[in-house]
Amino acid sequence: RNAYDVVVANACFGNFFDTDTILAAMTSCLKFGGTLFITHPLGADFVQKLHQEDPSTVPHLLPTRDQLENTKLALKVVEWQQEDQEGNPIYLAGAVKVPYQQLPQVLRFRGTVDSGYGRGGKKLGFPTANLPESLFSNALENVSTGVYFGWAVIEGTDGEIHKAAVNVGYSPTFEGKENTEKIIEAHLIPDEPLEDFYGVTMRLALCGFLRPEQKFDSFPDLMAAITNDVSNAKEALTVEPYASLQADLFLVNANEEWIGTSGGDATASWEFQDLSAALEEKSEV
Repeated sequence: RNAYDVVVANACFGNFFDTDTILAAMTSCLKFGGTLFITHPLGADFVQKLHQEDPSTVPHLLPTRDQLENTKLALKVVEWQQEDQEGNPIYLAGAVKVPYQQLPQVLRFRGTVDSGYGRGGKKLGFPTANLPESLFSNALENVSTGVYFGWAVIEGTDGEIHKAAVNVGYSPTFEGKENTEKIIEAHLIPDEPLEDFYGVTMRLALCGFLRPEQKFDSFPDLMAAITNDVSNAKEALTVEPYASLQADLFLVNANEEWIGTSGGDATASWEFQDLSAALEEKSEV
């Protein structure tokens, strides 16, 4: 796992019985920045013909570009070729393994920012907003610990929507100061410096995942990891579908009343919505 620069499936992808599992296995073999190639020298139409003639031997077609771009794996399509230089049909799809992957749902949270555990923006070097689990009943039980990314807005401000790298978990690196409950620790990535905003209400929409939560040997190691997380979150939020979710009505209409459909009240609430539905409902402004 995470060992190879290139993994290739040539003239065989359609023959696998479970192409989702094969694609996931190929991705897991790659280093970050490594490239996965699916190729066939005679093209997608040839494979389709074989599939029609003998589906037991060729049970699947070659993936379309749209299918590759929406696998929910940590892949970004960078090469796509259906003809060679002489116009003959070929199939070449190349995708780079990126350090982020799509969530099946947008996870929306609204609540009052807590003062946390004394290790916020001043110590970590990033504007940090904590939303404790107690605000959200059992909503975080099925949210895996780890580092996510998404968009955030502070209610009662000018409505600017900020990128965010977000840890959900217990912050195990702080010896003796581990969180007693799972918290949402959002590191905001503003274009301009932000003042402390403890006690104000924040809206947060998570749409992607970076890595599992882990314990580091030292505070400098933690800082290096957070810096890398912030960099990866910034990059991810410039590409689709993540960039479009800045126009999520939950964020755009931050000064209008909102109570999530999954639970909570006017003080704090949450809502988990399928990503595809969220993209359809976003603001057109």
